[in-house]
Amino acid sequence: MKSKLDRHDAIVVLGGTVLDDGTLAPWVAARVERALEAFEAGVAARVIFTGRTGVYGPAQPSITEAAAMAAYAEERGLPAGAILLEEHARDTLGNAYFVRRDILQPNGWRSIRVVTNDFHLSRAAWVFRKVLGPRYDFSFTSAPSGFSTDELIVRALDECRIYVFLNEWLATVEDGDDLSVDSIMRHHHPVYADAPLMSAQEMDRRLSEIARINRIEGTAAWLPRPVP
Repeated sequence: MKSKLDRHDAIVVLGGTVLDDGTLAPWVAARVERALEAFEAGVAARVIFTGRTGVYGPAQPSITEAAAMAAYAEERGLPAGAILLEEHARDTLGNAYFVRRDILQPNGWRSIRVVTNDFHLSRAAWVFRKVLGPRYDFSFTSAPSGFSTDELIVRALDECRIYVFLNEWLATVEDGDDLSVDSIMRHHHPVYADAPLMSAQEMDRRLSEIARINRIEGTAAWLPRPVP
């Protein structure tokens, strides 16, 4: 077990699909299992579960991704006192932004271990570096998705087009530039802004255009729609 001096301030688990019965998709449950392993190993004394619902999900879900993950974790022995919820985020950018704004900054926390799946790891690391910047110490732990090779290929194609979109969108934003990131979230983002300069439909069209230009073909029908 790590010493207290080696601990992060928190483990952060990124949300994902919640099924109609309120249970977690298997690949999301794998994220929570990996976070529980990190908690037991002494990586941090608290776990932040982040996520409301996906960009294309209902604005008022019956249970948020964060709450569903927390319930799963509690059933497996995670103390309620070690759990914090972030229930605004509807994409990876939101995960990083709202965790920073609502939890890390108010508590003065600077060191986190982020847990997500293998297929999502590279993009999540890029987004967190863009939002948090050099003032924060963050590392990642990968949870196995359990996907087949063909399924991982489909996921990789989706990740590619979303990364291209985000790189265009955030090209002028320096890592850790809070003012620029705040402006994007408040005025530009189609989900979080009151009067966004780009609608969700326009974002969808741009993602499709990126896929077409780069010959990134469509998504398997069983997968949820990709979100930035």
